[in-house]
Amino acid sequence: MTKKNYHSAFYLILVSVLLIAVFFFLHLRSDSTSPDAYQTITQDGITYLGQGWGMGERQKLAFMSFGSRMLDYSWFIALEKSGSDKLFRDNKNLERLGFIADSRSSYNPDGLPVGITQDSDADGNSWVGLTCSACHTGQLSIADKIVRVDGGQSLINYTQFETEVLESLKTTLAQPEKWDRFVSRLEQTKKTVNKNLLKEQISTRIKQLEQRYAINATDVAYGHGRLDAFGQIFNAVTVEALGIPENKRSPDAPTSYPVLWDASHLDVVQWNASAPNKEPGPLAQNATTALAVYGTIDVLGHTQTYPSSIQIENLGYIQRGFYKLIAPKWPEDLAGKLDTNLKSQGEKIYQQQCLQCHSLVDSQDAKRQLTAVVVPAQEVGTDMRVVNNFSDGGAKTGALEGKHFALWFGGKFTAEASRLDIVMHVTFGALLAHPWDSFCALIKEYADNKSAMLASDVRYYKARPINGIWSSAPYLHNGSVPTVHDLLLPAAQRPKQFFVGNRELDSVRVGNQIAETENTSLFDTSLLGNSNAGHEYGTQLPESERLALLEYIKSL
Repeated sequence: MTKKNYHSAFYLILVSVLLIAVFFFLHLRSDSTSPDAYQTITQDGITYLGQGWGMGERQKLAFMSFGSRMLDYSWFIALEKSGSDKLFRDNKNLERLGFIADSRSSYNPDGLPVGITQDSDADGNSWVGLTCSACHTGQLSIADKIVRVDGGQSLINYTQFETEVLESLKTTLAQPEKWDRFVSRLEQTKKTVNKNLLKEQISTRIKQLEQRYAINATDVAYGHGRLDAFGQIFNAVTVEALGIPENKRSPDAPTSYPVLWDASHLDVVQWNASAPNKEPGPLAQNATTALAVYGTIDVLGHTQTYPSSIQIENLGYIQRGFYKLIAPKWPEDLAGKLDTNLKSQGEKIYQQQCLQCHSLVDSQDAKRQLTAVVVPAQEVGTDMRVVNNFSDGGAKTGALEGKHFALWFGGKFTAEASRLDIVMHVTFGALLAHPWDSFCALIKEYADNKSAMLASDVRYYKARPINGIWSSAPYLHNGSVPTVHDLLLPAAQRPKQFFVGNRELDSVRVGNQIAETENTSLFDTSLLGNSNAGHEYGTQLPESERLALLEYIKSL
Protein backbone atom coordinates (compact mmCIF):
# COMPACT_ATOMS: atom_id res chain seq x y z
CA MET A 1 0.00 0.00 0.00
CA THR A 2 1.55 3.32 -1.00
CA LYS A 3 1.93 6.19 1.40
CA LYS A 4 -0.42 8.25 -0.73
CA ASN A 5 -3.16 5.61 -0.55
CA TYR A 6 -2.59 5.08 3.15
CA HIS A 7 -3.09 8.75 3.94
CA SER A 8 -6.20 8.80 1.74
CA ALA A 9 -7.60 5.93 3.75
CA PHE A 10 -6.95 7.63 7.03
CA TYR A 11 -8.60 10.80 5.77
CA LEU A 12 -11.74 8.73 5.19
CA ILE A 13 -11.58 7.56 8.79
CA LEU A 14 -10.72 10.72 10.62
CA VAL A 15 -10.09 13.86 8.62
CA SER A 16 -13.36 13.94 6.72
CA VAL A 17 -15.08 14.34 10.08
CA LEU A 18 -12.57 16.11 12.25
CA LEU A 19 -11.32 18.78 9.87
CA ILE A 20 -14.85 20.06 9.36
CA ALA A 21 -15.00 20.46 13.11
CA VAL A 22 -11.52 21.99 13.12
CA PHE A 23 -12.62 24.73 10.75
CA PHE A 24 -15.78 25.29 12.78
CA PHE A 25 -13.96 25.56 16.10
CA LEU A 26 -10.85 27.42 14.95
CA HIS A 27 -12.14 30.57 16.56
CA LEU A 28 -11.78 28.83 19.95
CA ARG A 29 -8.02 28.69 19.53
CA SER A 30 -6.13 31.77 20.66
CA ASP A 31 -2.51 32.49 19.80
CA SER A 32 -1.33 35.02 22.33
CA THR A 33 2.08 36.62 21.85
CA SER A 34 4.28 37.49 24.78
CA PRO A 35 5.64 41.07 24.82
CA ASP A 36 9.22 39.76 24.78
CA ALA A 37 8.62 37.20 22.00
CA TYR A 38 10.45 39.19 19.32
CA GLN A 39 12.97 40.99 21.50
CA THR A 40 16.57 39.99 22.11
CA ILE A 41 16.85 39.62 25.85
CA THR A 42 19.44 38.32 28.30
CA GLN A 43 18.35 36.40 31.37
CA ASP A 44 20.48 34.35 33.79
CA GLY A 45 23.49 34.91 31.55
CA ILE A 46 21.80 33.54 28.41
CA THR A 47 20.88 35.65 25.37
CA TYR A 48 17.66 34.81 23.54
CA LEU A 49 17.30 36.16 20.00
CA GLY A 50 13.58 36.94 19.87
CA GLN A 51 12.33 34.06 17.73
CA GLY A 52 8.63 34.24 18.60
CA TRP A 53 8.52 32.70 22.08
CA GLY A 54 8.30 34.49 25.39
CA MET A 55 10.12 33.08 28.41
CA GLY A 56 7.06 31.28 29.76
CA GLU A 57 6.29 29.59 26.45
CA ARG A 58 9.95 28.70 25.98
CA GLN A 59 10.05 26.96 29.38
CA LYS A 60 6.77 25.17 28.85
CA LEU A 61 7.83 23.81 25.46
CA ALA A 62 11.24 22.80 26.76
CA PHE A 63 9.74 20.53 29.41
CA MET A 64 6.37 19.45 28.01
CA SER A 65 6.25 15.65 27.84
CA PHE A 66 5.00 13.84 24.76
CA GLY A 67 5.00 10.48 26.50
CA SER A 68 8.67 9.49 26.72
CA ARG A 69 9.34 7.07 29.59
CA MET A 70 12.95 6.00 29.88
CA LEU A 71 13.45 5.37 33.58
CA ASP A 72 11.77 5.81 36.95
CA TYR A 73 12.11 9.53 37.63
CA SER A 74 13.29 9.13 41.22
CA TRP A 75 16.00 6.70 40.07
CA PHE A 76 17.32 9.21 37.57
CA ILE A 77 17.47 11.97 40.19
CA ALA A 78 19.30 9.70 42.66
CA LEU A 79 21.56 7.89 40.18
CA GLU A 80 25.34 8.33 40.30
CA LYS A 81 27.73 8.21 37.38
CA SER A 82 29.56 4.97 36.85
CA GLY A 83 33.04 5.28 38.35
CA SER A 84 32.14 8.35 40.41
CA ASP A 85 30.05 9.46 43.37
CA LYS A 86 28.81 12.46 41.38
CA LEU A 87 25.18 12.46 40.32
CA PHE A 88 24.51 11.41 36.76
CA ARG A 89 22.04 14.27 36.35
CA ASP A 90 24.73 16.80 37.30
CA ASN A 91 24.76 19.62 34.74
CA LYS A 92 28.45 19.24 33.95
CA ASN A 93 27.99 15.56 33.19
CA LEU A 94 24.97 16.12 30.95
CA GLU A 95 26.58 19.11 29.22
CA ARG A 96 29.44 16.77 28.34
CA LEU A 97 26.85 14.67 26.55
CA GLY A 98 25.56 17.69 24.64
CA PHE A 99 22.58 18.70 26.79
CA ILE A 100 21.91 22.35 27.61
CA ALA A 101 21.79 23.28 31.29
CA ASP A 102 18.73 25.18 32.49
CA SER A 103 17.51 26.69 35.73
CA ARG A 104 14.73 25.60 38.05
CA SER A 105 11.21 26.76 37.21
CA SER A 106 7.62 25.68 37.68
CA TYR A 107 8.05 23.56 34.54
CA ASN A 108 11.45 22.26 35.66
CA PRO A 109 11.37 21.93 39.45
CA ASP A 110 14.56 19.85 39.66
CA GLY A 111 16.63 22.07 37.39
CA LEU A 112 17.22 19.46 34.69
CA PRO A 113 18.71 20.32 31.30
CA VAL A 114 16.51 21.42 28.40
CA GLY A 115 14.49 18.50 27.10
CA ILE A 116 14.75 16.14 30.09
CA THR A 117 11.43 16.02 31.88
CA GLN A 118 9.00 14.10 34.04
CA ASP A 119 6.03 12.10 32.74
CA SER A 120 3.36 10.32 34.78
CA ASP A 121 1.34 7.23 33.89
CA ALA A 122 -2.19 6.23 34.85
CA ASP A 123 -0.91 4.24 37.84
CA GLY A 124 0.77 7.28 39.35
CA ASN A 125 4.31 6.28 38.43
CA SER A 126 6.71 9.06 37.42
CA TRP A 127 9.16 8.60 34.57
CA VAL A 128 12.06 10.57 33.22
CA GLY A 129 12.00 11.05 29.47
CA LEU A 130 13.00 13.37 26.65
CA THR A 131 10.96 16.10 25.00
CA CYS A 132 11.01 17.56 21.49
CA SER A 133 13.28 20.33 22.76
CA ALA A 134 16.00 17.88 23.75
CA CYS A 135 16.79 17.35 20.07
CA HIS A 136 15.58 20.69 18.74
CA THR A 137 17.24 23.35 20.86
CA GLY A 138 20.62 24.83 19.99
CA GLN A 139 23.11 26.87 21.95
CA LEU A 140 26.16 28.80 20.81
CA SER A 141 29.06 30.62 22.39
CA ILE A 142 29.66 33.96 20.66
CA ALA A 143 32.26 36.38 21.99
CA ASP A 144 32.11 34.64 25.39
CA LYS A 145 28.33 35.06 25.49
CA ILE A 146 25.90 32.15 25.60
CA VAL A 147 23.21 32.36 22.94
CA ARG A 148 20.18 30.07 22.98
CA VAL A 149 18.69 29.02 19.63
CA ASP A 150 15.03 28.03 19.98
CA GLY A 151 14.08 25.23 17.62
CA GLY A 152 17.74 24.88 16.71
CA GLN A 153 20.00 21.94 16.11
CA SER A 154 20.83 19.95 19.22
CA LEU A 155 24.30 18.53 19.78
CA ILE A 156 23.34 15.78 22.22
CA ASN A 157 25.20 12.48 21.97
CA TYR A 158 22.08 10.34 22.13
CA THR A 159 23.68 6.90 22.12
CA GLN A 160 26.37 7.84 24.62
CA PHE A 161 23.67 9.17 26.94
CA GLU A 162 21.82 5.87 26.72
CA THR A 163 25.00 3.84 27.21
CA GLU A 164 26.07 5.78 30.30
CA VAL A 165 22.62 5.61 31.92
CA LEU A 166 22.68 1.84 31.53
CA GLU A 167 26.22 1.52 32.89
CA SER A 168 25.30 3.71 35.87
CA LEU A 169 22.36 1.47 36.69
CA LYS A 170 24.55 -1.62 36.53
CA THR A 171 27.25 -0.22 38.80
CA THR A 172 24.59 0.95 41.26
CA LEU A 173 23.49 -2.64 41.72
CA ALA A 174 27.03 -4.05 41.69
CA GLN A 175 28.76 -1.73 44.18
CA PRO A 176 27.46 -1.78 47.80
CA GLU A 177 28.59 1.74 48.72
CA LYS A 178 27.02 3.20 45.59
CA TRP A 179 23.85 1.22 46.27
CA ASP A 180 23.62 2.52 49.83
CA ARG A 181 23.99 6.14 48.68
CA PHE A 182 21.36 5.57 45.99
CA VAL A 183 18.86 4.12 48.47
CA SER A 184 19.57 6.90 50.96
CA ARG A 185 18.65 9.52 48.34
CA LEU A 186 15.45 7.67 47.50
CA GLU A 187 14.51 7.50 51.17
CA GLN A 188 14.75 11.27 51.38
CA THR A 189 11.81 11.49 48.98
CA LYS A 190 9.94 8.29 49.89
CA LYS A 191 8.96 7.13 53.36
CA THR A 192 10.02 3.54 52.82
CA VAL A 193 12.07 1.71 50.21
CA ASN A 194 11.68 -2.03 49.72
CA LYS A 195 15.28 -2.78 48.77
CA ASN A 196 14.65 -6.29 47.45
CA LEU A 197 11.79 -5.14 45.26
CA LEU A 198 13.82 -2.15 44.11
CA LYS A 199 16.71 -4.41 43.04
CA GLU A 200 14.29 -6.59 41.08
CA GLN A 201 12.76 -3.56 39.36
CA ILE A 202 16.14 -2.12 38.41
CA SER A 203 17.37 -5.51 37.18
CA THR A 204 14.27 -5.81 35.01
CA ARG A 205 14.76 -2.36 33.55
CA ILE A 206 18.44 -3.09 32.86
CA LYS A 207 17.44 -6.15 30.84
CA GLN A 208 14.83 -4.15 28.92
CA LEU A 209 17.33 -1.43 28.08
CA GLU A 210 19.97 -3.97 27.07
CA GLN A 211 17.50 -5.55 24.67
CA ARG A 212 16.52 -2.17 23.24
CA TYR A 213 20.14 -1.11 22.72
CA ALA A 214 21.03 -4.43 21.13
CA ILE A 215 18.19 -3.94 18.64
CA ASN A 216 19.46 -0.44 17.79
CA ALA A 217 23.19 -1.24 17.75
CA THR A 218 25.26 0.26 14.92
CA ASP A 219 28.81 -0.27 13.71
CA VAL A 220 29.38 3.49 13.39
CA ALA A 221 28.64 5.66 16.42
CA TYR A 222 26.28 8.59 15.87
CA GLY A 223 28.36 10.98 17.94
CA HIS A 224 27.15 14.45 18.91
CA GLY A 225 24.23 15.98 17.07
CA ARG A 226 22.88 12.97 15.14
CA LEU A 227 20.31 10.20 15.37
CA ASP A 228 18.74 7.71 12.98
CA ALA A 229 15.20 8.54 14.05
CA PHE A 230 13.59 6.62 11.19
CA GLY A 231 15.54 3.47 11.97
CA GLN A 232 14.73 3.63 15.66
CA ILE A 233 11.04 4.32 14.97
CA PHE A 234 10.85 1.31 12.66
CA ASN A 235 12.53 -0.91 15.27
CA ALA A 236 10.36 0.41 18.10
CA VAL A 237 7.22 -0.65 16.26
CA THR A 238 8.14 -3.63 14.08
CA VAL A 239 10.45 -5.30 16.61
CA GLU A 240 9.50 -4.17 20.11
CA ALA A 241 5.77 -3.45 19.77
CA LEU A 242 5.08 -6.47 17.56
CA GLY A 243 7.50 -8.72 19.45
CA ILE A 244 9.26 -9.94 16.29
CA PRO A 245 13.08 -9.99 16.80
CA GLU A 246 13.75 -10.94 13.16
CA ASN A 247 12.36 -7.55 12.05
CA LYS A 248 15.44 -5.91 13.56
CA ARG A 249 17.42 -3.67 11.24
CA SER A 250 20.40 -1.58 12.26
CA PRO A 251 19.48 2.15 12.41
CA ASP A 252 22.73 3.08 10.72
CA ALA A 253 21.66 6.16 8.73
CA PRO A 254 21.92 8.98 11.28
CA THR A 255 20.95 12.53 10.39
CA SER A 256 21.42 15.85 12.12
CA TYR A 257 18.54 16.98 14.31
CA PRO A 258 16.77 19.39 11.93
CA VAL A 259 15.93 22.97 12.86
CA LEU A 260 12.21 23.51 13.44
CA TRP A 261 11.59 27.16 12.57
CA ASP A 262 9.49 27.24 9.40
CA ALA A 263 9.18 23.43 9.40
CA SER A 264 5.52 23.68 10.43
CA HIS A 265 4.89 25.96 7.44
CA LEU A 266 6.39 23.67 4.78
CA ASP A 267 4.37 21.43 2.50
CA VAL A 268 6.62 18.47 3.26
CA VAL A 269 9.05 17.63 6.07
CA GLN A 270 11.80 15.15 7.00
CA TRP A 271 15.23 15.17 5.37
CA ASN A 272 14.05 12.75 2.70
CA ALA A 273 10.79 14.66 2.03
CA SER A 274 8.80 11.63 3.12
CA ALA A 275 6.09 13.29 5.23
CA PRO A 276 3.28 15.53 3.93
CA ASN A 277 2.54 18.44 6.24
CA LYS A 278 -1.24 18.54 5.82
CA GLU A 279 -3.23 17.23 8.76
CA PRO A 280 -3.22 14.62 10.13
CA GLY A 281 0.39 14.32 8.95
CA PRO A 282 2.02 16.50 11.63
CA LEU A 283 0.14 14.81 14.47
CA ALA A 284 1.06 11.36 13.18
CA GLN A 285 4.72 12.31 12.66
CA ASN A 286 5.05 13.63 16.20
CA ALA A 287 3.27 10.59 17.61
CA THR A 288 5.73 8.25 15.90
CA THR A 289 8.59 10.29 17.34
CA ALA A 290 7.17 9.79 20.82
CA LEU A 291 7.13 6.02 20.24
CA ALA A 292 10.78 6.06 19.18
CA VAL A 293 11.96 8.14 22.14
CA TYR A 294 10.95 5.73 24.91
CA GLY A 295 7.25 5.95 24.32
CA THR A 296 5.29 2.79 25.04
CA ILE A 297 2.50 1.13 23.06
CA ASP A 298 0.56 -2.09 23.58
CA VAL A 299 -0.28 -3.72 20.25
CA LEU A 300 -0.43 -7.40 21.11
CA GLY A 301 -3.80 -8.49 22.42
CA HIS A 302 -5.65 -5.46 21.07
CA THR A 303 -7.80 -5.79 17.99
CA GLN A 304 -8.39 -2.28 16.65
CA THR A 305 -6.76 0.56 18.58
CA TYR A 306 -3.69 0.51 20.79
CA PRO A 307 -3.09 1.95 24.26
CA SER A 308 0.08 4.03 24.43
CA SER A 309 1.98 6.53 26.55
CA ILE A 310 1.68 9.25 23.87
CA GLN A 311 0.54 12.55 25.36
CA ILE A 312 -1.63 13.38 22.37
CA GLU A 313 -3.06 16.72 23.49
CA ASN A 314 0.42 17.93 24.34
CA LEU A 315 1.48 17.18 20.77
CA GLY A 316 -1.03 19.72 19.52
CA TYR A 317 0.35 22.43 21.79
CA ILE A 318 3.95 21.56 20.89
CA GLN A 319 3.27 21.67 17.14
CA ARG A 320 1.47 24.99 17.47
CA GLY A 321 4.35 26.38 19.48
CA PHE A 322 6.88 25.52 16.82
CA TYR A 323 4.56 27.03 14.19
CA LYS A 324 5.13 30.40 15.88
CA LEU A 325 8.93 30.16 15.68
CA ILE A 326 11.03 32.28 13.33
CA ALA A 327 14.67 31.87 12.43
CA PRO A 328 17.31 33.57 14.60
CA LYS A 329 18.83 36.68 13.08
CA TRP A 330 22.60 37.10 12.91
CA PRO A 331 23.46 38.96 16.17
CA GLU A 332 25.64 41.76 14.84
CA ASP A 333 26.38 43.12 18.32
CA LEU A 334 27.98 39.77 19.25
CA ALA A 335 29.14 38.14 16.02
CA GLY A 336 30.18 41.24 14.09
CA LYS A 337 28.41 43.70 11.82
CA LEU A 338 27.61 42.56 8.31
CA ASP A 339 29.39 44.27 5.42
CA THR A 340 26.59 45.99 3.48
CA ASN A 341 28.43 46.09 0.17
CA LEU A 342 29.60 42.49 0.45
CA LYS A 343 26.11 41.36 1.43
CA SER A 344 24.62 43.15 -1.60
CA GLN A 345 27.10 41.40 -3.88
CA GLY A 346 26.32 38.08 -2.21
CA GLU A 347 22.58 38.54 -2.70
CA LYS A 348 23.06 38.62 -6.47
CA ILE A 349 25.17 35.47 -6.33
CA TYR A 350 22.52 33.77 -4.16
CA GLN A 351 19.85 34.53 -6.74
CA GLN A 352 22.00 32.93 -9.42
CA GLN A 353 23.37 29.95 -7.49
CA CYS A 354 20.98 29.09 -4.66
CA LEU A 355 17.49 30.54 -5.01
CA GLN A 356 16.24 27.84 -7.35
CA CYS A 357 16.25 25.37 -4.44
CA HIS A 358 16.48 27.48 -1.28
CA SER A 359 13.63 29.99 -1.36
CA LEU A 360 13.49 33.15 0.75
CA VAL A 361 11.13 33.49 3.70
CA ASP A 362 9.06 36.41 4.94
CA SER A 363 9.18 35.71 8.67
CA GLN A 364 6.75 38.58 9.31
CA ASP A 365 4.01 36.52 7.66
CA ALA A 366 2.68 34.45 10.54
CA LYS A 367 0.70 32.19 8.18
CA ARG A 368 3.39 31.80 5.53
CA GLN A 369 2.98 28.77 3.29
CA LEU A 370 6.32 27.40 2.20
CA THR A 371 7.23 24.91 -0.49
CA ALA A 372 10.28 22.71 -0.17
CA VAL A 373 12.16 21.79 -3.32
CA VAL A 374 12.40 18.03 -3.57
CA VAL A 375 15.53 16.83 -5.38
CA PRO A 376 16.28 13.25 -6.43
CA ALA A 377 18.96 11.89 -4.12
CA GLN A 378 21.08 10.71 -7.03
CA GLU A 379 21.03 14.22 -8.46
CA VAL A 380 22.09 16.02 -5.28
CA GLY A 381 24.76 13.34 -4.79
CA THR A 382 24.83 13.25 -0.99
CA ASP A 383 25.05 10.08 1.09
CA MET A 384 22.32 7.66 0.02
CA ARG A 385 21.98 5.61 3.17
CA VAL A 386 18.98 7.51 4.57
CA VAL A 387 16.85 7.22 1.44
CA ASN A 388 17.82 3.60 0.83
CA ASN A 389 17.16 2.46 4.41
CA PHE A 390 13.80 4.21 4.43
CA SER A 391 12.59 2.68 1.18
CA ASP A 392 14.18 -0.77 1.04
CA GLY A 393 12.96 -3.91 2.72
CA GLY A 394 9.85 -4.96 4.56
CA ALA A 395 8.95 -6.57 7.87
CA LYS A 396 6.85 -9.43 9.19
CA THR A 397 3.46 -8.26 10.36
CA GLY A 398 2.87 -10.89 13.05
CA ALA A 399 -0.28 -10.01 14.99
CA LEU A 400 -1.24 -7.44 12.35
CA GLU A 401 -1.68 -10.05 9.63
CA GLY A 402 -5.28 -9.95 8.41
CA LYS A 403 -5.94 -6.53 9.93
CA HIS A 404 -6.97 -3.59 7.78
CA PHE A 405 -4.30 -1.06 6.87
CA ALA A 406 -6.73 1.69 7.86
CA LEU A 407 -7.80 -0.02 11.09
CA TRP A 408 -11.42 -0.72 10.13
CA PHE A 409 -11.42 -0.95 6.34
CA GLY A 410 -9.25 -0.96 3.24
CA GLY A 411 -6.67 -3.54 2.23
CA LYS A 412 -5.41 -6.08 4.73
CA PHE A 413 -1.92 -6.92 5.91
CA THR A 414 -0.39 -10.10 4.59
CA ALA A 415 2.51 -11.89 6.30
CA GLU A 416 4.90 -9.11 5.29
CA ALA A 417 4.48 -5.40 4.62
CA SER A 418 6.53 -2.25 4.31
CA ARG A 419 7.84 -0.98 7.60
CA LEU A 420 6.25 2.39 6.91
CA ASP A 421 2.77 0.89 6.50
CA ILE A 422 3.17 -0.99 9.77
CA VAL A 423 4.29 2.14 11.63
CA MET A 424 1.47 4.22 10.17
CA HIS A 425 -1.14 1.61 11.14
CA VAL A 426 0.13 1.35 14.70
CA THR A 427 0.46 5.12 15.10
CA PHE A 428 -3.06 5.83 13.91
CA GLY A 429 -4.26 3.02 16.16
CA ALA A 430 -2.67 4.84 19.09
CA LEU A 431 -4.24 8.17 18.08
CA LEU A 432 -7.71 6.70 17.60
CA ALA A 433 -7.52 4.97 20.97
CA HIS A 434 -8.11 8.51 22.24
CA PRO A 435 -10.25 10.19 19.57
CA TRP A 436 -11.17 13.21 21.68
CA ASP A 437 -7.53 13.96 22.52
CA SER A 438 -6.64 13.59 18.83
CA PHE A 439 -9.50 15.90 17.92
CA CYS A 440 -8.29 18.54 20.39
CA ALA A 441 -4.70 18.21 19.17
CA LEU A 442 -5.80 18.72 15.57
CA ILE A 443 -7.73 21.83 16.53
CA LYS A 444 -4.77 23.23 18.40
CA GLU A 445 -2.15 22.60 15.75
CA TYR A 446 -4.08 23.01 12.51
CA ALA A 447 -2.27 25.04 9.85
CA ASP A 448 -3.34 25.60 6.26
CA ASN A 449 -0.21 24.31 4.55
CA LYS A 450 0.17 23.52 0.89
CA SER A 451 -0.39 20.01 -0.34
CA ALA A 452 2.58 17.96 -1.50
CA MET A 453 2.62 15.38 -4.26
CA LEU A 454 4.87 12.57 -3.04
CA ALA A 455 6.09 9.53 -4.92
CA SER A 456 5.58 6.12 -3.35
CA ASP A 457 9.31 5.37 -3.68
CA VAL A 458 10.88 8.06 -1.53
CA ARG A 459 14.43 8.60 -2.79
CA TYR A 460 14.68 12.34 -2.50
CA TYR A 461 16.25 14.96 -0.29
CA LYS A 462 14.49 18.14 0.69
CA ALA A 463 15.94 21.58 -0.03
CA ARG A 464 14.40 23.92 2.53
CA PRO A 465 14.76 27.67 3.02
CA ILE A 466 18.10 28.27 4.74
CA ASN A 467 17.26 31.28 6.89
CA GLY A 468 19.06 30.95 10.21
CA ILE A 469 21.52 28.45 8.74
CA TRP A 470 24.40 30.28 10.42
CA SER A 471 23.26 28.81 13.75
CA SER A 472 22.74 25.18 12.73
CA ALA A 473 26.10 23.54 11.99
CA PRO A 474 27.17 20.99 10.85
CA TYR A 475 25.62 20.75 7.39
CA LEU A 476 24.07 18.34 4.87
CA HIS A 477 21.46 15.89 6.13
CA ASN A 478 24.04 13.68 7.85
CA GLY A 479 26.08 16.51 9.40
CA SER A 480 29.13 15.67 7.32
CA VAL A 481 30.31 19.22 6.51
CA PRO A 482 31.35 21.52 9.40
CA THR A 483 30.85 25.01 7.90
CA VAL A 484 28.97 26.72 5.08
CA HIS A 485 32.31 27.77 3.62
CA ASP A 486 33.29 24.10 3.40
CA LEU A 487 29.95 23.31 1.77
CA LEU A 488 30.75 25.83 -0.96
CA LEU A 489 33.96 23.95 -1.78
CA PRO A 490 34.18 20.91 -4.06
CA ALA A 491 33.61 17.75 -2.02
CA ALA A 492 37.23 16.65 -2.48
CA GLN A 493 38.39 19.79 -0.64
CA ARG A 494 36.05 19.46 2.34
CA PRO A 495 37.43 18.26 5.71
CA LYS A 496 37.75 14.49 5.94
CA GLN A 497 37.63 14.50 9.74
CA PHE A 498 36.52 17.07 12.30
CA PHE A 499 35.14 17.28 15.82
CA VAL A 500 31.45 17.89 16.54
CA GLY A 501 30.07 19.29 19.79
CA ASN A 502 32.11 22.49 20.09
CA ARG A 503 29.57 25.31 20.51
CA GLU A 504 31.91 28.19 19.67
CA LEU A 505 30.68 30.04 16.57
CA ASP A 506 33.02 30.33 13.59
CA SER A 507 31.82 33.71 12.34
CA VAL A 508 34.12 33.70 9.30
CA ARG A 509 33.48 30.28 7.79
CA VAL A 510 29.92 30.20 9.26
CA GLY A 511 29.44 27.17 11.44
CA ASN A 512 30.94 25.93 14.67
CA GLN A 513 34.57 25.62 15.60
CA ILE A 514 35.85 22.09 15.00
CA ALA A 515 38.64 21.89 17.59
CA GLU A 516 38.51 18.97 20.00
CA THR A 517 37.17 19.62 23.51
CA GLU A 518 35.95 17.28 26.23
CA ASN A 519 32.41 17.70 24.85
CA THR A 520 33.17 16.63 21.26
CA SER A 521 33.22 13.48 19.16
CA LEU A 522 35.21 12.78 16.01
CA PHE A 523 33.34 12.74 12.70
CA ASP A 524 35.03 10.59 10.04
CA THR A 525 33.58 11.06 6.55
CA SER A 526 35.05 7.74 5.34
CA LEU A 527 32.69 5.68 7.51
CA LEU A 528 29.33 4.16 6.57
CA GLY A 529 26.61 6.82 6.27
CA ASN A 530 29.09 9.67 6.78
CA SER A 531 29.95 10.66 3.22
CA ASN A 532 30.45 14.39 2.65
CA ALA A 533 30.04 14.11 -1.12
CA GLY A 534 27.41 15.86 -3.20
CA HIS A 535 25.67 19.22 -3.14
CA GLU A 536 28.27 20.65 -5.50
CA TYR A 537 26.40 23.87 -6.12
CA GLY A 538 28.31 27.15 -6.17
CA THR A 539 31.51 25.24 -5.56
CA GLN A 540 33.33 26.77 -8.54
CA LEU A 541 33.01 30.35 -7.31
CA PRO A 542 36.22 32.33 -6.80
CA GLU A 543 37.01 32.89 -3.12
CA SER A 544 35.99 36.56 -3.26
CA GLU A 545 32.49 35.64 -4.47
CA ARG A 546 32.30 32.75 -2.01
CA LEU A 547 32.93 35.17 0.87
CA ALA A 548 30.33 37.59 -0.51
CA LEU A 549 27.78 34.77 -0.67
CA LEU A 550 28.60 33.82 2.92
CA GLU A 551 27.98 37.40 4.04
CA TYR A 552 24.51 37.34 2.48
CA ILE A 553 23.72 33.89 3.89
CA LYS A 554 24.54 35.21 7.37
CA SER A 555 21.78 37.81 6.96
CA LEU A 556 19.02 35.32 6.11
